[in-house]
Amino acid sequence: MNSEEMLYCQKTIDQYDRNINENAQIPDDRYPSWEKFLLPYLKEGDHILDLGCGTGHYSLVFQRLGFKVSALDASAACCRIASERLGIPVQNLRFDQLSDVALYDAVWACCSLLHIPRRAMPDAFSRIATALKPSGYVYASFMEGDEEEWREQLGSFMANMTEENMQTVLSSVRILQIIHIERTPCLYKEGKQWIHFLMKKACQTN
Repeated sequence: MNSEEMLYCQKTIDQYDRNINENAQIPDDRYPSWEKFLLPYLKEGDHILDLGCGTGHYSLVFQRLGFKVSALDASAACCRIASERLGIPVQNLRFDQLSDVALYDAVWACCSLLHIPRRAMPDAFSRIATALKPSGYVYASFMEGDEEEWREQLGSFMANMTEENMQTVLSSVRILQIIHIERTPCLYKEGKQWIHFLMKKACQTN
């Protein structure tokens, strides 16, 4: 990442670290059931990496469904809360520090990759692909649109996504192929919707 990208990422991380309140978390029933988008591609005992896990809501959902879960987040405060909720160590890492190789059956990136500029995403998705086992799956969600900016009201950098933008991002990560796209309404921003991408790691042949 260049200095501008690091600035935006660090400002977002700092905002999370300052404002996460362990005693005022979003109730579980307020989260959308977006796990339903990935579940059809999973089998019993699969190992899922929650990439940018926040305070661990979806990690906990997958744990309770019987999956093996690993998690990481760039915010140390989020990692501390998620570790306590999940009963596992949560790694304090940025996306560009992911270095696992062929460990996971699926990577869950729910509203997390949207915090980095789009030009940093090819590296992130390349690292995700490397971390996946052969024929592994990726779920990633974004606000749909072309906007990409620091949003003072939210205190974070946000990069929206379109199908065309995602195709551009993945043009240098051809081992990941989009297999399904869903859209759901954004309940707090009228006229906006979330876009959900399901991808599969292609089998490599010699």
